[in-house]
Amino acid sequence: MAEAFVSADISKIAQFEKDSVEAIAEFNSIKNKFDSINTTLLSKWKGQGADAYKKESDYILEKIGGIKDVLDSINNSVVKDVKDNYLSLDEELGKFNVNPQSGEGG
Repeated sequence: MAEAFVSADISKIAQFEKDSVEAIAEFNSIKNKFDSINTTLLSKWKGQGADAYKKESDYILEKIGGIKDVLDSINNSVVKDVKDNYLSLDEELGKFNVNPQSGEGG
C-alpha cells in the first residue's frame, strides 16, 4: 500500500500578502480622494457648521488611521511566523525523506 503524503498549500498566505498590498493602495486612494473632497468643500464652506464638520471628519480620519499599519502588523507577525514555521518544517521533512529509515535527515 502506497503511503499518503500530506501537503500544505501556503498559496492562500501568499495571496493574502499580495491582496494586502492592493488593499493598502486602494485604501490610500480612497483616503486621498476623501481629503481632496474635504479640502474643496471646506475652502468654500465657512462658519460653525464647517468648523463642526472639519472637527468630526478629522476625528474620523484619526480613528480610521491607516490600513497599512494593521496589515503590515499582521503580515510581519502572524503571516511571517506561519510561513517561516511551514518552510522550516518542509526543509526538515525534505532532509528526513532523503533517509527515512534512519529517522534522521541527510
